[in-house]
Amino acid sequence: MKKNLLFTLLLLCISSLSYAYVLIEKPCVNKKKITISVGYGAPSIVRTFLKINNKDKDYKIIGFGPYMVKADYMLTKKWSVGLNFSYSFSRLSWMDDGWDSTIKAKRPYEYGVEAEEFAGLVRSNYHFYNKHKIDAYVGLGIGFGRIYLGTYTLAPQNQFSVAYSIPKPVSFEATVGMRYYFTKHIGVYSEVGLGKAWFIFNKYFIPESIFQAGFNVKF
Repeated sequence: MKKNLLFTLLLLCISSLSYAYVLIEKPCVNKKKITISVGYGAPSIVRTFLKINNKDKDYKIIGFGPYMVKADYMLTKKWSVGLNFSYSFSRLSWMDDGWDSTIKAKRPYEYGVEAEEFAGLVRSNYHFYNKHKIDAYVGLGIGFGRIYLGTYTLAPQNQFSVAYSIPKPVSFEATVGMRYYFTKHIGVYSEVGLGKAWFIFNKYFIPESIFQAGFNVKF
């Protein structure tokens, strides 16, 4: 009786260990699976630079982004390839005198410069840890973007809006990141590194966000 009980307990222990081993070794994201991420990058180095170098109270700097949207396809358990998209908006404004025909005199009106940034990249990731609920990876991406830059004023007598054409800049990124899934299909992600960077006019390097985080789903 005791031998049978010990044998049964031994089988249960072996089964539990085997199940735990299989659970740990099971890939977080399997081959041929797709993951989609939506996140936000920070800080905006461009807006931070403008704030540091324009401390005059007359200047106001606002904006949002970059917003990130990523799609990743697992070629193997270690390698994936995907498409990344981003969008960012920035505005630098100040007050200056403009003619008000109602009061027949000059008064302050808003003037400013606005910039919109779009980018699309092809990226490859190496997944150095892909087990159970955790998917850790490092990756590189390169592509092209579009920057729309324009000036404006709200002064009624001399309103204008001028758009500037900028050659398509090269956009690239290099980050290390991790995805954690708290359900079978839904999780969160974070990345550190050059989340978005520009190479403009073949000589100007402009980094953007250093850290990004958001939500992730897998299919």
